[in-house]
Amino acid sequence: MPLKPDTLDWRVTNDGVMGGLSQSAATVQTGALRFEGELSLENNGGFASILGEMETPLRRFYGVRLTVAGDGRRYQLRLRENRDKRGIAWRASFEAGETSRRITLLPEAFEPVIRGEKVIGAGSLADMPVNHLGFMLSRSEPGPFHLDVRDIEFIHRAEDSGARLVVGAGRGIGRALLEEQLANPDVSRVIGTYRSESAREDLESLSDAWGDRLVLQQLDVTDTESLQEFQELLEQQDEGIDLAIHAAGILHGDGIRPEKSIDQCDPQVLETLFRVNSIGPLMVARAILATMPRKRRFAFAAVSAMVGSISDNRLGGWYGYRASKAALNQFVRTLAIECRHRFPHAVIVAAHPGTTDTDLSRPFQGNIGPGKLYNPQQTADRILRLASGLGTADSGHFFNWDGTEIPW
Repeated sequence: MPLKPDTLDWRVTNDGVMGGLSQSAATVQTGALRFEGELSLENNGGFASILGEMETPLRRFYGVRLTVAGDGRRYQLRLRENRDKRGIAWRASFEAGETSRRITLLPEAFEPVIRGEKVIGAGSLADMPVNHLGFMLSRSEPGPFHLDVRDIEFIHRAEDSGARLVVGAGRGIGRALLEEQLANPDVSRVIGTYRSESAREDLESLSDAWGDRLVLQQLDVTDTESLQEFQELLEQQDEGIDLAIHAAGILHGDGIRPEKSIDQCDPQVLETLFRVNSIGPLMVARAILATMPRKRRFAFAAVSAMVGSISDNRLGGWYGYRASKAALNQFVRTLAIECRHRFPHAVIVAAHPGTTDTDLSRPFQGNIGPGKLYNPQQTADRILRLASGLGTADSGHFFNWDGTEIPW
């Protein structure tokens, strides 16, 4: 639901309510909101804010997408509801630099506060009607500030009628994604692919529980015949695919370990990593596209990794895994550009799930800081929340699990 800034009556609240000297104003020009002024720390001040009331309360909150630019400071988006008389505000922070960028803030990015102090037991933001939206600058350097906001859009979960697809559903993140969607009564059917017979045996218990809502399909993404059988299965789905998540990948295995130096790079290992992590997802996407009507709305999310970002590479090492994920990202970007014309309602993205406690990451968890290792269920929920908020403007981008964009 797009929200036009000029439809809100913006109210200014600065630290003057406590004797401070900060000043600010809100103006709307050519569809963009400008929040600007001067922050002062004198008289125990230090904050400036604006708040606008929506004509119709927002219900079933699944996220908000903004396009922002500013002065490099860290601002807060604040949401309020009318029912709570304590004055709780839900805040999420974001940075706004000179270059305009799009950000997506999901419910878990928000925390409940009263006068800057966190509130325990405030409930879930996703279950509350949102009546007010505002922006705040607080605890920052004194002096002039400005924030430009355009394209405010609240995210609603679409009522989909087609199937969901999880590639690599036999274990780890893929298995959690499969179970999470089966547990959602709004999802009509989930197709889960697996590679080995042992994985199928493990998944049979889900088939017993969910019946024909679960379709299992063996798939080796490196095998042409297997991919053809997979495409034939997709052709049998009368309502098509709403969301496909490619969660299959390889980091280590028989004779495969992340390289610490170029001397450890082996051509056959590198080829295997590229075939599974890069070429495989592209071939899966090709099979999906071959079965989709041109004007069908659907999303394809390839689970990538932060280490695939060339801009973020500061430590080196892990040659094959880094390069194969970077190649996957390039495939995603290129496919998204092609789909702008062939499938104008398609959304093609790469997503970093965060470090998750699975067999893939377990040998390398020694240096992970507290609170930075997630269980598969947490990761699955975050990926699905991210996917539920994707629009066509997001196609061709690389996102962190929290909705922020990762540089290529």
